Amino acid sequence: MRIRVLGAGWFGCSISLALIAAGHDVEVHESSGRIFNGASGNIPARLHLGAPHYPRSSATQKACQEHQAEFLERYGQFTRSIPVNIYAVARDHSLIDFGTYTRILRDQVEFLTLYDPAEFGLTYVEGGVMLGERHIVVDDAKAYFAKALDGAIKFNMPIGEVDSKDYDLTIDCSFCANDGAGVDRYEPCLVVLLKGPTDKSVTIVDGPFPSLYVWNEDLGLSSLSSAKWTPFSKTCKTWGEAKALLDGLSAADVERQAQFMISDMAGYYPAIRDLYRVEDYRLSIRAMPLSGSDSRLVDVVRVGDHALRVRAGKIDAVIQAERIIKGMIG
Repeated sequence: MRIRVLGAGWFGCSISLALIAAGHDVEVHESSGRIFNGASGNIPARLHLGAPHYPRSSATQKACQEHQAEFLERYGQFTRSIPVNIYAVARDHSLIDFGTYTRILRDQVEFLTLYDPAEFGLTYVEGGVMLGERHIVVDDAKAYFAKALDGAIKFNMPIGEVDSKDYDLTIDCSFCANDGAGVDRYEPCLVVLLKGPTDKSVTIVDGPFPSLYVWNEDLGLSSLSSAKWTPFSKTCKTWGEAKALLDGLSAADVERQAQFMISDMAGYYPAIRDLYRVEDYRLSIRAMPLSGSDSRLVDVVRVGDHALRVRAGKIDAVIQAERIIKGMIG
């Protein structure tokens, strides 16, 4: 089949390689000038264990557990373990208490309870745990896909008609930029890259809280994100509206938002002010699903006679998305 894939992020690149290996003629159309230019290259890349980050969604927990082994088998070379990886429940405003949180974890993952979170530099938390987790080195994965798909990717390509008869099939992997079905809102996002230690990650749960997470050890970078401050807006109903908001931001707007995020994290991990400095800012748009329970499941649906749309779940679900697509195209 002659197949067009829209979007050169994690899902677009991985699905394209799988379809090429299956003998299909694949073109990847990327609207920007580089791969991983959207959320794939600008959002912290955890290889989720499920329950620690999504204690309110049993479906997401199960999906993460089912997908992790096959993801590591194929892409494990792009992941690294985190020496000290802490999840802590905030003392106030959390959607879950620490006792409930640990009961959920106990059924699914191995963890150590922090006897005294203050020994790890934490403040204003009800309790914390330390557990094993791997993160994805985005720069390494990006370099791999750029090489593996050399010649197959066309950059700065207008999308045009998704359900185009010029191709046997178009697979839209643009993170719902062209199709808002099942999307609650589009969030224009900021992630701050900080220069400093990369031996510790600290994530505050569960609710409008921040996370300091390893990004690239070789470059000495960690990412800072915040459920409250990473989105510049939570009211954009279309991808175009979110893109217009990002395009209209000034450098001062971005820096001000970054300082809100640093202050947010400093309330729980004060060392962020002394040990880290701002290195870079990353902007992207993420499509948030219609889910009050924090469900993050991959979804593949037909959107025309010659088109499928992938709504991305977590990164580890890319191989599941490939299976679904292969089954749909027979």
